[in-house]
Amino acid sequence: MLKADGGGSSLLINVNPDEMTTIFTFLQAIITELETNATPNIEKLGSIDYYTEGKAKKAMEVYAEANQKVMDLYDNYSRAATLVIDILNTMMQADEAIAEQIIAKLGV
Repeated sequence: MLKADGGGSSLLINVNPDEMTTIFTFLQAIITELETNATPNIEKLGSIDYYTEGKAKKAMEVYAEANQKVMDLYDNYSRAATLVIDILNTMMQADEAIAEQIIAKLGV
């Protein structure tokens, strides 16, 4: 739980470690899906002559943009996963600092 002082008022932000780890697991599953299935198949589809030389060539001029959007999606999910890991690391560091304070006060 994080507490922020905002001009005389307190705002509590409850950060649930179970929810954070669940979110990270889902993000990783999406990233893995994009890495193992979407990206390779997009590349294979883009190399088919029908799209690069055939009748669909004009219609597929937007293919490069669509491919970039998928890569942007990958980047966004990767960034989200990194932020969740940062939150989890911060939580672990805060817990360690609290534990050290308790040990020091108890003289253990």
